[in-house]
Amino acid sequence: MNHKILNINKRSLVADFSWLPSLEKIIRSRFKIKRQISIALVSPQEIREMNRVYRRKDKVTDVLSFNMDGQEILGEIIICLPQAKKQAKEKKGTIKAELQLLTVHGILHLLGYDHEKNKKELLRQLATEQDILDKLNRK
Repeated sequence: MNHKILNINKRSLVADFSWLPSLEKIIRSRFKIKRQISIALVSPQEIREMNRVYRRKDKVTDVLSFNMDGQEILGEIIICLPQAKKQAKEKKGTIKAELQLLTVHGILHLLGYDHEKNKKELLRQLATEQDILDKLNRK
């Protein structure tokens, strides 16, 4: 059996990631990833500080991705759980759907997708995100 590639660190935050093994199968087959991706849930204060230090944007954001590019680890995805909950409520969606979107979005960034580069890349990333989310939530 292959080792897990998606590892969650919820710390004291509580969220349902029971769908993570299904996402891992989709990501593993589509991108042939063998290195691990860490997923961490953080507070608004923590993600704001990271956003300020690494992106020079002094504001809370929903997700950040950091490439580690090591032998074993591809990178880390940092998700602000309170921000994800707020966005889910604003969209009249579920926290599960928002966490799935943010996780997939972060993974694609680690794989080189960059929606901020230009419109073509934005459309490519959005289409890939939607395809993965559709597969993940197919009944």
